[in-house]
Order: sequence, then structure tokens, then C-alpha cells
Amino acid sequence: MKKLLVMVGIATFAICAATADTVKDGAVSVKPGRWLWKQETNILAIPLKEENIECLIPEEARITLSKLATDLEEGCTVDNVRSIQNGYLFKLKCSGKTKGEADATITHTATSMKINAKGSATVGFIPAGFSMKADATYQGDCSATEVAKAKERYIRENPGAAAPQ
Repeated sequence: MKKLLVMVGIATFAICAATADTVKDGAVSVKPGRWLWKQETNILAIPLKEENIECLIPEEARITLSKLATDLEEGCTVDNVRSIQNGYLFKLKCSGKTKGEADATITHTATSMKINAKGSATVGFIPAGFSMKADATYQGDCSATEVAKAKERYIRENPGAAAPQ
């Protein structure tokens, strides 16, 4: 009986600790500059690859999980966010054009970021499994032209925000 009570106590402690560790959102901070993003998404076993270079100005170098979800698609949110070493585990939930849920992780350093997600989505009326992998790596400083374009985009996408320095 004593052993059972100890096990129940440990289980209760673990549940309380896990609940206490969840947060509403998370954020990663990376080095401002030129970033190479590579993403591969598989839906219905069809691979979709994308690659692009983006200039992150200092105002964008702190990225919340909620912002990443919204950038993925309007109607996407994060839930059950848990801190892990160098990142977060979270649930990605989308209720917009694409509906579905995925278990996801994001890990980062100042010069790299990795995102992995696996779950299910509805494409039209067809339920489908999907997975997504994204890697971002710092490539160096942005050119003056890239910085100017990034600042213009930032002001356009963030009306009312202070103009970047």
C-alpha cells in the first residue's frame, strides 16, 4: 500500500510539474542578418520544397511561436507549449484554409533554427497525414538594399509599430 501511495504521489507530482511547465507561447531570439530558409512539407506523400533568403532586421530577430504559426497560414495557432533545451515542443493547430493539428518542435542557436512537425490535416474533404521540416541558417550581414526592403516590409506588415532604426 505504501508503495502504491508513493507511486501515486510521484505521478501527481509529474502531472503538476508538466502542467506548470506549459506556457501560452514561446519565443526564440536569433542574430539579425541574412538567413537561408529551407522547408520540405509532405502532404498525401507529395513533397513540396521551398527555399528562400530573408533579411531579418533586429526588430524581427525575436520570433514568437504564434508569429511563426500565423506566418505559416492564417488561422494557425500554438498550444501546449513546453520549454526544452534550446527550444520548445508545442501543438500546432490550424483552422483556416487548411485544417489540422501537428506535434512540433523548434530548436535554435543564435545562427540556426530547426522546426519539425508531424500530424494530420484535411485537404479539401480528404484527411491526410503530413510532415514538415524547416532549417534556417545565418548567412552573414544583409546588404544595405536588403535592409531597406526589410524595413519597408516591416512597416507595411506592422502598422503602428515604431519605425525600425
